[in-house]
Amino acid sequence: MLDLALLDMLAAGFTVLARFHQDPPDEVSLARFWELLDEWPLTGTPGAEEGLRRMREARTAGEDPAAIRSDHAWLYGTLATARVAPYESVHRGQEGLVFDEHTLQVRQAYRTLSLRAPQPNREPDDHIGLELDFIAQSCVRALEAQDQGSTSDAERYVRLGADFFRDHLGVWAPQMLTRVALEARTGFMSGLAHLSLGALESYARFAALTAPSERE
Repeated sequence: MLDLALLDMLAAGFTVLARFHQDPPDEVSLARFWELLDEWPLTGTPGAEEGLRRMREARTAGEDPAAIRSDHAWLYGTLATARVAPYESVHRGQEGLVFDEHTLQVRQAYRTLSLRAPQPNREPDDHIGLELDFIAQSCVRALEAQDQGSTSDAERYVRLGADFFRDHLGVWAPQMLTRVALEARTGFMSGLAHLSLGALESYARFAALTAPSERE
């Protein structure tokens, strides 16, 4: 029996995290995020509690979009060499290069949800933000299927997310996000990394309880 309330919270949390890892917030989205921070849906883990603490400190300090954008670019190499590469292939491939076998495996996984990277063959498919979005979309699809009365489809989408987490996101993202938390110059980016770690903890528990692999 799927926990639909938890699925909804996972969908909401992973959607926000995916967006901010790909693109730092502008003034409107940052103000909205500050307003809703105390309603963050994925709590109850060390990562979430530390992330919320750092985000609240950033809010109190008045961190603005320009500072966050600069830190995002410095960390992920938007304007120069990345402090922490946001791509799975760099962390898992023997050569530490983008567009290796892990990138292609992720691309194939995206097709199971009819997803694709925004700029395939120009930007790697295995960006942390895109992989977080895969989990978000698997939860959204499961909720939609359940709403339409198809429990089997809902369970299939959950299994797809769980398999992707086991084979990809859960393998490399925790170490990468820990580095982001240490390297970040702003409370927002450090908080984002910790919130993401907490979200991975929450999803891992959910997947272990509800989503046996399709390979079993």
